[in-house]
Amino acid sequence: MLTTQIMETISEIAARWAVRSNAGSLGREDQQELDAWLEADARHRGAYVRARAQWVDLDRLAALHGTERLPPGSELDAAPAQVGGNHTGSRQPMSRRQLLAASVAAITVVGGGLSWVVLRAGRERYASGIGEVRRIALIDGSTMILNTDSEVQVHLTKAQRDIHLLRGEALFEVAHDKSRPFIVQASDTAVRAVGTAFAVRLESAQVDVTVTEGVVEVSGRPPTSGSGQVASPPSGFITRRLAANERVVITRAAQPELESVAVAELNRRLAWREGMVSFDGESLQTAVAEINRHNRRQIVIDDPVLAGRPVVGVFRATDLDGFSAAAATALRARAVPDGDVIRLEPVATQTPN
Repeated sequence: MLTTQIMETISEIAARWAVRSNAGSLGREDQQELDAWLEADARHRGAYVRARAQWVDLDRLAALHGTERLPPGSELDAAPAQVGGNHTGSRQPMSRRQLLAASVAAITVVGGGLSWVVLRAGRERYASGIGEVRRIALIDGSTMILNTDSEVQVHLTKAQRDIHLLRGEALFEVAHDKSRPFIVQASDTAVRAVGTAFAVRLESAQVDVTVTEGVVEVSGRPPTSGSGQVASPPSGFITRRLAANERVVITRAAQPELESVAVAELNRRLAWREGMVSFDGESLQTAVAEINRHNRRQIVIDDPVLAGRPVVGVFRATDLDGFSAAAATALRARAVPDGDVIRLEPVATQTPN
């Protein structure tokens, strides 16, 4: 006997195809994928026909309520709604037709028909809190993992998938779709991909891009000279192509240089995905700055010599006390709690009498 769970899955897939077909002609690869899915099981074709009929009814209901039909190319995308609300911040109000779509979806879920199809308009914002690592599934099948205290704005259309990294760091696992490039904008830098995985970190005016799978194109404004004038070339953007295990840092002060990154080093740089931070010879000051990103309490170092000592180890990003204690033991220092901060101070050297 066919289970309800399987039927709901078929209905959801059929609903997605119905919405995409309604939005315009499918590309050759998409049409082949749809045809293959329809031929795979007679139930697929029945669910698809019901979903298309449901969409026609939706248009008729919208017309009865005086809502105009959306023009071709309207910047809307559709997919099953995500229960639980994975986004924060503001979103543009839904149109009357969108509200009607949500109402029809809610009604037909109970009846076992078209399952949770909601049109989304405008831009959505997603954010992670301090010390939080957040995984977000986008409606195109891509995934974002936000590092601590990060924020992105997402705008998915029929033609393009635009992501604006407003602050922090994110890893993007991009669903393959040649017809809709996936573009991440961070400050003056744009990272373009189709189906790949890469991380982008925005820190002040510096953008760090690391590719873990596939190939991306990174474009940014040319660096400026010491006088603040744009260096040669005088205008336009510079573009670099990055493959897997490559990294580039974009600043306004210097030409970007590609560097290869060993797999072990890549995993160390992305340890934050598991809520960890990993150091392999970075200065204590650098390590503390990274730990502080993940915590509301902070570590302070006043001694420049101590701040320059190297740190090696893997630590839980939110374990401020554990890191302070380990650093103090390894570097002959002491951790002194002082209100909302922990001060790392060198242990005074005893002079012989």
